[in-house]
This record gives sequence, C-alpha cells and structure tokens, in this order.
Amino acid sequence: MAKILISSVGVGGRFKNQHISDREYQDACYKIGDTPYPQSRFIASVLYEHFQLDGIIFIGTVRSMWEEVYRFFCETNGVQKDDEYWLDLACKIDNLTHDSDLDSIDLSPIEKVLGERSKCILIKYGLDQDELWENFDRIFQIVELLQPGDEIYIDITHSFRSLSLFLFLTITFIRDLASEKQIKIAGVYYGMLDVSRELNYTPVVDLKPLFDMTSWIKGAYSLQSYGDGYLIAELLKYQNENQLANQIEQLSQSLNINSVNDIKQNSSILRKSLQTQIVKTPFKYLKNILENFVNKFSRSSAKESEYQLELSGWYFDNHRYSTGYITLAEAIITYLCEINRKNIKSKGCREEMKDLLHKRENITSDLAQLYLQVNPIRKSIAHALLDISSGNDRGSLSNAINNAKNYQQTAKQIFSTGTLNKS
Repeated sequence: MAKILISSVGVGGRFKNQHISDREYQDACYKIGDTPYPQSRFIASVLYEHFQLDGIIFIGTVRSMWEEVYRFFCETNGVQKDDEYWLDLACKIDNLTHDSDLDSIDLSPIEKVLGERSKCILIKYGLDQDELWENFDRIFQIVELLQPGDEIYIDITHSFRSLSLFLFLTITFIRDLASEKQIKIAGVYYGMLDVSRELNYTPVVDLKPLFDMTSWIKGAYSLQSYGDGYLIAELLKYQNENQLANQIEQLSQSLNINSVNDIKQNSSILRKSLQTQIVKTPFKYLKNILENFVNKFSRSSAKESEYQLELSGWYFDNHRYSTGYITLAEAIITYLCEINRKNIKSKGCREEMKDLLHKRENITSDLAQLYLQVNPIRKSIAHALLDISSGNDRGSLSNAINNAKNYQQTAKQIFSTGTLNKS
C-alpha cells in the first residue's frame, strides 16, 4: 500500500508582474491543522512532507510551469539539476499554446526526480467536450498506476478552476469504477491563498466531506431506486450510527429476498426510529427520502393481497421484473384466499384456489385470464427458462417487461371489486 498525491500544476501567479505569469508560485506559510510550513512554494511538497507520501502524480497543460516543478524538486530532493534540460523545457513551454501537441515536451526527467510511484500527465485545456473527454482518458491512466489498497490524496489548489472540478469528479468515477483495487480517498486539499493576508498564513482545508457527499447521493439513489440501502448503512456506521445502519440493512435484505412479512416488520421498526432519532450526519439531508421509502412498505393495516400487489408494482417500477412477477402471481392467489375465506398461509388452501381458477365456470373470468398470462412468466423466471426468442406472448422477454405494469393495474381493478372480474 502506498500514499499517492495527485496535484494539478498551473502557470504560476502574477504577484510580481501583473501582465504576465511569473512562472512560479508565491511563497506562502501553509498550515495544516496546527502545523505551519513557512516559506513554502509548492503545496504539493507540503502535503508530501506532512503525510509522508510515497509518490506524486502531477497533472497540467503544456503551458504549466513544468520547468519550475523540475527546479524546485531537484533542490528539495538533493538532485543535481540539468541546466540544459531546464532551459530547453522553459523555452519550449514559452512558445506553446492551447492547440500545441501534447508530445511537444518531455517530462520523463521530472518523473525521475520525483521518484518511484510518481508520474506527470499532460492534458488539454478542456475548451470543449472533445478535449474534456480526452482529458478524462488521460487522467484515467492513474488507475494503471495504482495498486490495491493505495491511498489517494488530492490537491486542487492550482491550475484552471475547471480542472479542479474535473479532477474531483474524475477521481470519484475512478474510485467507483476501479472498486476492485479498493482505492481509498484519504483527503481532498485546497490551499486557501485568498485569505493569506487576513490570517497571515494559508490554511490547507480538507474538502473530503464534500467528496463524501457523492457517496451519500449514490446511496440515496440506490435506496430509492432499488431498495439497496447497504451503502447508506455503511456510511452511517462510519458515523457511529450503528442502530440505524443495521435497521436499513435488515430492510434491504428483506426486499432483496422478497420476504413480505419481514419487509413489513423492518419498515415499521425503521419508520419509528426515523421519527424519534435525531441524526447529525449528512444523512439528515436524506432522511425525507428514506421516510418516503419506508412509508411505502409499513402499511400494516392493508390486506395482504393489496400489500403484495403494491409491492409488485414497486418492483416493476424499479425494473425488478422477476421479483415483481413472483409477487404479483402470489398476490392473485392471496386475493382468492381472502374472498373465499381461506387461510392465506396454508399451502393446501393456496393450491385449492389455483384449481378454483381453472374450473369451467371461472376460467373465462378476468382474474383467471390474468393469472394464465402472469403465471407462465412467473414459472419461466423461477426456473430461469424465460425464452427471449420465443414468439409466444407469454414467453417473450420484451412482452413480459412491456406488459408487467399493465398486469399489475388490471389486478388492482379486479381486487377493488371483491370478485373475479373487473366490473
């Protein structure tokens, strides 16, 4: 495991000459927590020293002050500077523009000075979508450089403001896409040079809480769309909200295995907790989403058939068709048990109701015809035999998906009558 810093490189400031960049950063007294780093020019070197990092990945354009990076880190690392290379690099950069080829300069000597696990990545200015996507491809090279368990420290202090935002979002994408490497984002740092005069030092702020919000947003989407609360539960555990986290996990497990009684019970328990518990973490901004979610499933007063029917509708709405069809088919049989005063939990009674639908006097009813459409799909799903190439309406995948919600609505109409027909 290594600690790697990803830092952007700009063209320098205008603190000496207001008309052109000075091709260097202004000296500042950076401060991380209570630890000051006076007379520092590169925040990357401050972060490198403070966190005892193992490598640096610099990202910049052909106009970034690479020659200053080379000079500074030669001095910092006690490496003899190649004056010829430094001068040649500075002269080349001075004549390059936004449309210059990215192969115009050679940064390998800088990488050698920075040491192992370090890299310099050249990107475009990002003036249009093509350049933005090319930058994404180049920044994505970082994945190849990282090893399982590496920790990433991100510095967004310098370069274009758009690059800082782009880097922030790209690293978010890398973290999720390269999850098998278990890459950890240890911190997202910004040196607030804007307040240096006021404070007489430059505070280095960790913006990781904002970065973490992307995980909360992802967790809220997964919960709302798929009933998957595992990510939110994991985030809550980091905040020591273990009781709430466990309740969300239990509800997710109930939904995933489609245990109707457990869904009811766990929804009711979680609903009560949300009403009484005050959460001070970012979860408080997502609380309403979860409350609306559990309200769908905590209707203990509803008839069992109505509850199963609504549950099947939720599965269909969220594209979980297999579970939706299984639940819909069972809702129909439960409904038959209810209107015929049979034990809905008795296997024998449920089999009796299936036979009842196939009797001559009932086979033409709306409910029987609906069940004859739904049940073959349920069987095919249960036995993993759904034939996507079949021309049979009841067997084709596309028809099963397209008709799912209509079947559920038809059942709803029939259930409202208390009979076997819609009217």
